[in-house]
Amino acid sequence: MSLGIVEDGWDSVVVEVGGEWIVRVPRRPEVRRALAVEVRLLPELPGPVPRFALVSEGAVAYRKLPGDPIDPSSRRVGAQVGGFLAELHAFPVERARELGVPEPPWRETYERFTREVLGAAELGPVAQAVVEGFLGDDANFAWEPALVHADLGPAHLLAEGDELTGVIDWGDVRIGDPALDFAWLLRQPFAEAVLSAYGAHDPGVPGRALFYHRLGPWYELHYGLFFDRPEFVESGLAGVRSRLPRALP
Repeated sequence: MSLGIVEDGWDSVVVEVGGEWIVRVPRRPEVRRALAVEVRLLPELPGPVPRFALVSEGAVAYRKLPGDPIDPSSRRVGAQVGGFLAELHAFPVERARELGVPEPPWRETYERFTREVLGAAELGPVAQAVVEGFLGDDANFAWEPALVHADLGPAHLLAEGDELTGVIDWGDVRIGDPALDFAWLLRQPFAEAVLSAYGAHDPGVPGRALFYHRLGPWYELHYGLFFDRPEFVESGLAGVRSRLPRALP
């Protein structure tokens, strides 16, 4: 039987077994606690999400979902992603709370996180202005909370041809701003198809999604700074600079 490491990530080691099974092994206690939330939540979610067949204190296993990272030029796939998000964001928030899904204080969490990064890295006045402009605007925190995946990108969205076949890696799931799930999606060619299939949304979604997109590489930078991983500091800084506007907003 073949074994292969699919991902040796920040939070978990992911192993493929026999080409048919995925095993996830958390690296730290807080990751094990997050995995316990997934174990309770995922059976209640619609769509092509992992269905755990084996659960232990230190690992989970599920049948590998078919497909490869999605093609963001496919409008058909974009529409399916938008439909999936509409269902996900309509999941009853009270039920999510009962299942233990975390609900961090949104504004305070981003204030603390960005302050830590800005204090540890020289990112310049444009980065400071982007953060202060967003966090200082009450309209950016007037949304209705929803269940969000919180880490949607091509590595976590699978398709076979034009069919969405998997939405994976739910370790960051939380209750929060639905715009977070659009951070990567709205920067892709199929963005219009995603929003059209998603349906009604508050007009602030695109602007907030852009902020979360710009903040994406900050997590890599933060990880590198506080876990003494210079390779992540270097790549994180490159990502931060590539996504910032060229001038002060």
